[in-house]
Amino acid sequence: MGFYDWDKIKPEELTRLSRSRIARSENVMLAEVEVRRGTSTPWHSHENEELVIVLKGAWRFYLPSGELTLEANQMLSIPAGVEHSSEVLEDTLALNICTPTKLARRNEEQQPFEHDPDQSLWAV
Repeated sequence: MGFYDWDKIKPEELTRLSRSRIARSENVMLAEVEVRRGTSTPWHSHENEELVIVLKGAWRFYLPSGELTLEANQMLSIPAGVEHSSEVLEDTLALNICTPTKLARRNEEQQPFEHDPDQSLWAV
């Protein structure tokens, strides 16, 4: 069991157009991601299922079955191994929930969480 104060988790710059705050337990990772319009991700897949919940903004995902645009209060479940890419249509705030695979803990006094961009939807 763990307790995390979201306000004390320092946002990490991923690119000049995106940043995230990540909280992780032994089996689950939650990332709050802020991405600017124009951000895109190349085609890729993940070892684990991911849930993406858009809180505000608009984010288009390209999937083998076609394209889907998520807007506020909409969620997408991407199964493990499914190729996908994306582009951010408006400045967006989203949550990403997944089972971590290559996440390593940092010194908990500094910043308790670290993510691996290769295992994140937000890798650009």
